[in-house]
Amino acid sequence: MSIALSTVLPWATTKALTYVLRQDGHGLVHEGFLQVRRNGAARDADILCLAPSLDAPSGHPAIWNKLLSYLIHEAGALGFERIYADVPDQPLLVNTFAAVGFESFCHQTVWRSFEPPVIAGAQNVSLVASPRSMADDWDLARLYLKTVPEHIRIAEGVNGERGSTTPLIENLRPEQGVIYVIRSGGELTGAFQLQRGQRGSWLRIWGNALQPDSHDLRMLFTQAALVVAEGQWPKPLYFASSDFQGGIGVILDELGFAPFCDRVRMVKHVVRWVRESISSPATVVETGSEIVPTTFAPPKPTTSPIRSSTPVDSGRPV
Repeated sequence: MSIALSTVLPWATTKALTYVLRQDGHGLVHEGFLQVRRNGAARDADILCLAPSLDAPSGHPAIWNKLLSYLIHEAGALGFERIYADVPDQPLLVNTFAAVGFESFCHQTVWRSFEPPVIAGAQNVSLVASPRSMADDWDLARLYLKTVPEHIRIAEGVNGERGSTTPLIENLRPEQGVIYVIRSGGELTGAFQLQRGQRGSWLRIWGNALQPDSHDLRMLFTQAALVVAEGQWPKPLYFASSDFQGGIGVILDELGFAPFCDRVRMVKHVVRWVRESISSPATVVETGSEIVPTTFAPPKPTTSPIRSSTPVDSGRPV
């Protein structure tokens, strides 16, 4: 507990919430804790830590279930719309999150390189990377929509509605991470982000990985991202290739990256009660015209003798 609460987080500008489970009188499931942080100014939350580990002597899936269920229950009051978890691709871990409503939306392989190669002559090419500015946000949003599949965009909260932001536009502080853009002929053709950590750097790339010809994507690595990372960012360099980026693994293997681990990105969409004003049409009863008194009245019916159809005898002989 002391290690978790005293860890210096690289995103020191945001606060982390810690939930502690302490249940007396229960042999297996009696204590644990969960840490979660708000994702910047967005209405998203990232799960940072769940303890104890499931493979620990005191670990049990029910501990995680109780902590995650409580977090989901409190998420609406905290203003969260989505809760994300980055889980190792192991059945027990994935199924534990799935039991409380988390859904897998992306599988990733994390690659690592201790000494990324520097391509000879890369400094003299026309591919120039410049730090992102506010004027690049609209082009970055178009690049994101073009290179990321729809189901990933929906899971990341980008549904095309007005007011929805693009995740790659949310930049960290300059000393923690920088987004670089690449333009060719005035058009934005690619982008990448470098994030600094205590034990290395994290590289993210946005480019069209679905084209049969991977020349542009290879240029983005060799003549832009690796050139900027060389000598300026701590090693090793990590990169996560998603399952929809099919041909990027071949490029990483050629550049000296090696598979490090497999991860699963999961999301839980928070259901909240929303009060809205709706029209409720009521049935209108048609009223009659106004009744006006008058002096005219119909005559009263008079009583008349009952007439018989039987002829009356007049007294004359037949």
